[in-house]
Amino acid sequence: MKKLALSFLCLVLASSLYAQSNTQESKLVLDMRSMLDATVDIQRAGFYNNKEGVKEGATRLIESLDSLLTTDPTSYLPDDKANAGKFAKKREQMLKLYAEDLIISIDEGNIEDAMDNYSRILSECTSCHSRIRAKAWQ
Repeated sequence: MKKLALSFLCLVLASSLYAQSNTQESKLVLDMRSMLDATVDIQRAGFYNNKEGVKEGATRLIESLDSLLTTDPTSYLPDDKANAGKFAKKREQMLKLYAEDLIISIDEGNIEDAMDNYSRILSECTSCHSRIRAKAWQ
């Protein structure tokens, strides 16, 4: 009876650890989708000269960046990419900087700077994905 109870307890603990890892990865996936949606919305709003739409998209992008800081990359990356977490954290900082500057550029009516910031946002996203997901690009 003790062995059965101990086995059950081990099973419960192991499943809760797996669930936590799954939850982190699920949050990251949801946040990545939110970042993509925000980026697409920034572009769409820019095409139609919708300054408020650009600012709203940039704000949503900033709000969804927390997964890059809080998710442990070793829980979902292969061993040869596990140190990419530092790279992702740097990308998060740069994405936040460019998105905040995008909002300021829109407020000041500096469209060229706003387009440059948007281009830099896309470059940060692409550089991270191409490094972390290198095999998917080949």
